[in-house]
Amino acid sequence: MYYDFMFNMGDNACVSILRLLSQEPTHQLQRAIISEQLGLTNYQLNKYLVTMNADLATVSEERPSFIDEVTKGIWTGHNITTFITQKIALLYLNRSNLFPAFEYRAFYDNSDIKANVYATEHFQTESTFYKNDRKLKKTLAANNFDSISGVNQEHEFIMRLRLFQLYYTTFTGIERPLPALNELSDQLCSQLQKLFPAELSPTQSVKLETLLKIWILRQRNHSLIETATLTEPLRDGTYQAVAAVLTQGLGPDLTPSTAEIDYVFSFLLTQGFLGLDDVTYVEQNFPIATTLSTEFLTQLTEKAVLTEDTDLASTGLYEQLLAVNLQFTTFYVEPTTFISSDQVSFFKDLYPTFDLIIRDFLSAVKNLVSFDLSDHMIVNLYFSYMFCMINSIPTSNTKDRIFVCVDFSEGPLYTNYVIQSLQAFNHAHIVIQRQLTDQTDIYISDFHSMLVTVPQVIWLDPPTAQDWSGLADIILNIKQTRLQHLFPDYDWSD
Repeated sequence: MYYDFMFNMGDNACVSILRLLSQEPTHQLQRAIISEQLGLTNYQLNKYLVTMNADLATVSEERPSFIDEVTKGIWTGHNITTFITQKIALLYLNRSNLFPAFEYRAFYDNSDIKANVYATEHFQTESTFYKNDRKLKKTLAANNFDSISGVNQEHEFIMRLRLFQLYYTTFTGIERPLPALNELSDQLCSQLQKLFPAELSPTQSVKLETLLKIWILRQRNHSLIETATLTEPLRDGTYQAVAAVLTQGLGPDLTPSTAEIDYVFSFLLTQGFLGLDDVTYVEQNFPIATTLSTEFLTQLTEKAVLTEDTDLASTGLYEQLLAVNLQFTTFYVEPTTFISSDQVSFFKDLYPTFDLIIRDFLSAVKNLVSFDLSDHMIVNLYFSYMFCMINSIPTSNTKDRIFVCVDFSEGPLYTNYVIQSLQAFNHAHIVIQRQLTDQTDIYISDFHSMLVTVPQVIWLDPPTAQDWSGLADIILNIKQTRLQHLFPDYDWSD
């Protein structure tokens, strides 16, 4: 979820324009297209162009970012990167009229801090602040802020997930959120790090800092997790060590309950901080994740998309699925990346049998869990399951693999170069051969051969981007024909 709905009206339009430009390969867009997609007049576009360039100058670093219209009717973005767009989004959030009311509602409305004092500290009159608060309440309701897909539907759990998503996605890599808690969160993170099996990655460090800050502020505001979610077997020695760090670190003014410790430990457990690799441990304590993972393997076996000699137990697929489903069914943070359905077709073309399994399984998931799946959740799960299969199942075990023979007349130096290039290009389950066999699907050489009956690709020079594109088209055509033969009852046209 983006949080543009909290931006001031003009800023909302500006960030939408910048995202459109950043997503274009040429970073060019016609005025007319922007106007049509965003419902903006030419007057508004002219006004926002001035605003955007002023804002881009504010967030630019060594290389300037700006938009010009050298060709009438064509806007060209210069250095409009994803990171620049993220910096603009944070700039707009910080200057939003609604954001002070949002933070007050999230962290201080049940505390000793009075709304009129908070309003003055954030340069708003009391009447303006209350007006913005009323507007904020309607805006949050209109954007389903307090509704999220997931197993845990406790209101406080949902609110913290939303807050985590907002601060993690908007502030990460630009500035630290909620800076008043920097010192305390640093101390807690440092002590918790000693309990982890490995050093935290940069993304893990930011996740932990963000979660702890929200956790502390919500408790200080008397917004508490009421339900203890873990069973006693999960409250082991590691759990007790985490509890000791949190309790001692917060001091006497704030004593977290068992439910609150469960909340943090669940996050650490399911998000990979504790290096959980004991399959039996997960199976005993997280039955829904186990059921989903087992059912996935059952459908994979029934569809018979892999060779008969495939030993699924040795691939590691089950363990990877278990990790995905553990997050999905426990501490699931609705993502803002890997949620674009536009990229699904790329994987469908390259890995059609995997796509078959995943699509059918996602249809079955709706009957295996007790909550509704959002569109973003479905797409994110699609990518997660796809990466599990790609990373664990060898090409040798796929029925739709393509055999490519490489044979250049100049000898092994040229042949090896092309093979290395193919290995970097190795999508779509390509098996590279040096000798022609009965299995060969494509023959690549520098000369056409009258002895070869399969499709031939002739490269007289090192392959260009156009050459690779042509090879990809041949691979996809062969794969489509093979799929029709292997699975005649399945509709591959969808």
